[in-house]
Amino acid sequence: MVHRSLMVWIAFWTLLLISVSVNNVSTATLSPMPPFSAMFVFGDSLVDNGNNNYLASFAKANYVPYGIDTSWGPTGRFSNGKMLVDLLGELFGHPYLPSFAAAQIQGRNITWGVNYASAAAGILDETGRNLGARITFNQQVQNFQTTVTQLKTTMDDMNLSQYLAKSLAIVNHGSNDYINNYLLSGLYSSSFLYDPKTYADILIQQYKTQIQRLHDLGLRKFLLAGVGPLGCIPNQISKGLFPSGMCVDDVNAMVGIFNDRLRSLVDELNTQYNGSSIFVYGNTYAALTQIIQDPIAYGFVVTGRACCGVKSVCLSCYVSDYCILCPNRKMYMQENFFKDQIKSIHETRIAKEDDFERMQQEEREKVMQSSTAPLNAEDRRLRRMNI
Repeated sequence: MVHRSLMVWIAFWTLLLISVSVNNVSTATLSPMPPFSAMFVFGDSLVDNGNNNYLASFAKANYVPYGIDTSWGPTGRFSNGKMLVDLLGELFGHPYLPSFAAAQIQGRNITWGVNYASAAAGILDETGRNLGARITFNQQVQNFQTTVTQLKTTMDDMNLSQYLAKSLAIVNHGSNDYINNYLLSGLYSSSFLYDPKTYADILIQQYKTQIQRLHDLGLRKFLLAGVGPLGCIPNQISKGLFPSGMCVDDVNAMVGIFNDRLRSLVDELNTQYNGSSIFVYGNTYAALTQIIQDPIAYGFVVTGRACCGVKSVCLSCYVSDYCILCPNRKMYMQENFFKDQIKSIHETRIAKEDDFERMQQEEREKVMQSSTAPLNAEDRRLRRMNI
């Protein structure tokens, strides 16, 4: 069964998606489900469905315990099951999108669209370099151009133009430009060179160029997702700068600046193209904040701690087959088990092997004290099920 919180997300995004089928976004009303020809997804780990499987990167999710409560196991998705873009595709009657890498290597069908997202990627090319290889937003745009070239072999120019115009582009970028750039002052100079407002301006200017390039290639319907409340994720809360469990207000304020700029960009683009194209802002920040403020209403109990990692129960699970997980995973809002853990660990690079063993032992002792048992292979087998 799909978690209730995901259904809330589906309803939220679907409302936005429905609005892109009308010509006037400001007066959008509910209408039948829009007939999208295809979905093209650009973004980071929140929507990456396996592109990083083929990269030399620490930002990977093609191993247990990702997908541990599913029948199919780990796929490269940074979640314990399906992602929102998977569920949206189901709503529109589309099959799961292939990752761009799988489409190129395995020859997967691209008729229904392609997912270009890459964990650790950002708007800026340098973002995420601390985690190794990733497919930057600029490269994702180039990969889409490759797809368009491939589609030209299957349809004439007029049909291709109509196909792209009826397709939906989902863009989810910006989080890593803070978590894996601006907020890592030990590895990046951006926070020394720019104040938050100037940095947001730089991001939006580059973002605008990238979106316009996608538009030039034929896309006409865009859902541009804002950045969520990064100050409330375990990666930031665990730094101990604020009282335990409290969100980091300064980080959320930075995100707010970026989101305000993105809203303005959406208005600017809708004015510029005057109804010939549709751009919709996805208010991720508001949706997640509502869940954080009233988690019980959405089926959650824990919002500020990850189910695994980040000074919690499984420091080394990203490189070890031994992993300790929270037993009631659906009670945790942070279902991206280790995304924050990977970022936290690699802020200071890879630990030495002896330090790693020591940290692992300390974490195991903490778990034993809290009466949480390790999840062994048999437990994993028994817990796998369809969602």
